Amino acid sequence: MKIIADTNIWYGLGQDKELFEQFSKEPINPTFVNIHELSKSENLIDKEELSRKAIQMLFKFKENAIYEPPFIYLAKLKQEFKYDIISEIGQWLEFTSKFAKGHSIDTEKKEVFKEEILAGRKNLDEVAKLFNDEAENIRNRILDKKAHKKIDTYQITAEFINFCVEQSTKDEVNIDGFELDTIELLIKTLDHFFKTLETSQMKVQANDWYDFAILAYVQPGDKYWTREKRWINLINDAGCGHYLITE
Repeated sequence: MKIIADTNIWYGLGQDKELFEQFSKEPINPTFVNIHELSKSENLIDKEELSRKAIQMLFKFKENAIYEPPFIYLAKLKQEFKYDIISEIGQWLEFTSKFAKGHSIDTEKKEVFKEEILAGRKNLDEVAKLFNDEAENIRNRILDKKAHKKIDTYQITAEFINFCVEQSTKDEVNIDGFELDTIELLIKTLDHFFKTLETSQMKVQANDWYDFAILAYVQPGDKYWTREKRWINLINDAGCGHYLITE
């Protein structure tokens, strides 16, 4: 069994000694998503000790770490695929290691660092806008919301996930014929997420990319740990509440 935790949980573990002691022996897996979010956050500058403690928590569970991005991890469930951790994210790992040991971002580099974060966030905002615009187009064509929610769209959602895998692996891997039960949490939650976008006023937020992609690491028998009420509700409503850790 794996326990996949969203990034806010790592902040919580760093701040709450009792929580860490409660879960210190559990198989919590730091992931690429956690490493990316923690090493690309303004908190590294604005809330340095909060970030340091969260990153230190990653290292306490480093034996369980999953270094592959979520859709490359998913690709490797389907077939063999080479992902060179050192060349791909070695610099991040070196940076987080130094930061966990007490290093800080150099004063003269802080503004450049913030600009890089803002540029990355702008890209996510642009993707979110594309999704929201498309959802609005679909919403305007729906005549019966209840009937729309009942349509079986798992195959369409699977095609979107397959697109993400192909993009991540530069078309070396696709998941055609993949047993979808293996990614039940991801496909059911994402399918419900899309239907909710299409039938309500809910909007895609920039950070949603991380929040749904991280679910690719979770297979039947694993657990997902989050305190984000929005995603707890989406997962429960998708019929996947059994995957959630409840505190």
